[in-house]
Amino acid sequence: MHCYVHEQKEAVAACVHCGKFICEECRTEINGKNYCKNCVSEVIAEQNKKIDSLEAKNAAAPTVYVNAGNTSGSYTAPAVDPRYVIRPKSKIAAGLLGIFLGGLGVHKFYLGRIGLGFVYLIFCWTGIPWIIGFIEGIIYLCMTDEEFLRKYCTAMYS
Repeated sequence: MHCYVHEQKEAVAACVHCGKFICEECRTEINGKNYCKNCVSEVIAEQNKKIDSLEAKNAAAPTVYVNAGNTSGSYTAPAVDPRYVIRPKSKIAAGLLGIFLGGLGVHKFYLGRIGLGFVYLIFCWTGIPWIIGFIEGIIYLCMTDEEFLRKYCTAMYS
């Protein structure tokens, strides 16, 4: 099997969104699922549409007055459901955590990869996670903002 974009390269996965075979260069992993670059932008666009519709719906949310014996109390409906709020992670924070506390997996916990964080924590006594964490911290700091957000923050969309 060969990549649908780079026909000379061997496919390493199939996109879960469109089903096309993709090489390592075309692959983007989000929450353990493989997507091609075209589908990542489509998924993000779909999620942005959902967020926009939620924001529009919540912007028009009426003020609900609650009176449980208190004549001065009022309640305003929340603007956005907290489950849909995207909180992007800081690449600088992730990089510094990787460099200084990477051996304990703190940078993995920060990025929401709890399982890997525990693996780093369990094997911290070997020194290997410290080396890997240091290297990952430098990689995070050398990434462009767009690349970092696409790789580590789009996982929140799925």
